[in-house]
Amino acid sequence: MYSYLRTEERNGDRLHDGTHIIYVNGATRSESEIGKLVQDLRCRDAAEMHFAVLKKRVSQFKDSEEVRHIMCKAMEELGARRKAEGKRENMLATAKRLLANGKLMLKEIADCTGLSLAQVKKLQASMA
Repeated sequence: MYSYLRTEERNGDRLHDGTHIIYVNGATRSESEIGKLVQDLRCRDAAEMHFAVLKKRVSQFKDSEEVRHIMCKAMEELGARRKAEGKRENMLATAKRLLANGKLMLKEIADCTGLSLAQVKKLQASMA
């Protein structure tokens, strides 16, 4: 286990932002509490877990059809959001390239990218 606190590079003063970063070697197989936690996090069968609270919650997720359905729906929604965000990022990147090229009218860029004319104008203003 490796523990880090944020510090300012030049003078070494600690940044008091409430963060305390801990890295744990995921390959550990010790009988320590951390070792048992790592084993539980890697475990596929809740019955083999060490920590009762974690074992109970994992069992609820794995053994309940209703919870599985909720989790699947949530993952599908997350995937759809990420896909939409990726599409929007591509639209913006394309619009930026077209604006930088300078050969198309703003309305044409909006038509080509699927962005609104207002969005293209805003993007143009941010690039100036």
